[in-house]
Amino acid sequence: MGSSKKRKLIRYFLLTFWVLVFGWQFYQMNAQGFNKSEILSSNQNIVFSDTDEYISFVPKVDSTMISLLFFPGALVQPDAYAPLLKDLAMRGYSTYIQKIPFRIAITDNMEDKALNKAYSKINSSSDKKWIIVGHSRGGRMAANYAAKYSQTLSGMILLGTSHPKEKDLTQIDIPVLKLSASEDGLASPSEISQFAKNLPVNTNFVMIDGGNHSQFGYYGFQFGSGKATLTLEEQQKIIQREIVNFLNKR
Repeated sequence: MGSSKKRKLIRYFLLTFWVLVFGWQFYQMNAQGFNKSEILSSNQNIVFSDTDEYISFVPKVDSTMISLLFFPGALVQPDAYAPLLKDLAMRGYSTYIQKIPFRIAITDNMEDKALNKAYSKINSSSDKKWIIVGHSRGGRMAANYAAKYSQTLSGMILLGTSHPKEKDLTQIDIPVLKLSASEDGLASPSEISQFAKNLPVNTNFVMIDGGNHSQFGYYGFQFGSGKATLTLEEQQKIIQREIVNFLNKR
């Protein structure tokens, strides 16, 4: 076999290998670990909706006049955050998970379109207060939204993300909650510390001892997520508690 043919076979093998790895990882990022028929539905208190653009949980009685718009992590199925956001809706907060085409904004243009869509959603709403939320790469999108449109927000929540890395948000005049996990291999404590300087001085930093990256949502294995010493349910309870504490002050 000639060297040229060998190189072609090697390239073909590597391409096939990485396509299979990507496909497997994409599958792992699907929502799991909760009763979908129970969570992804309306009840006596909540109106559930699933459109091409948003998954939403809206209280029938708006007792808080506060809404949350959530950006999912890269490749994570938006449904993976439904248990958390439905729980918040049960407490009186309207919650919206924005769907990103292909589950990731690969280019700056794709991200700008997503941020503009979020702006239109927030700007056209009658709710008095909006909180922008993001997990992992969704945290980057939340931070970039705040950099452009902080005047539309009453707060920002960043979950399991090292962002903002490139943006200086020290001058934005909104409260910020940054929830991180001690065993997170994708947004490590050292990175959280390194980029803390890019957030306002009133940012509340909370480290979940024993938590990891993927347990900020309900989905499967993720490369680099880290090995948690907390259960998924334990980590989610801490996340819910900290977010509710933050929202109660708004």
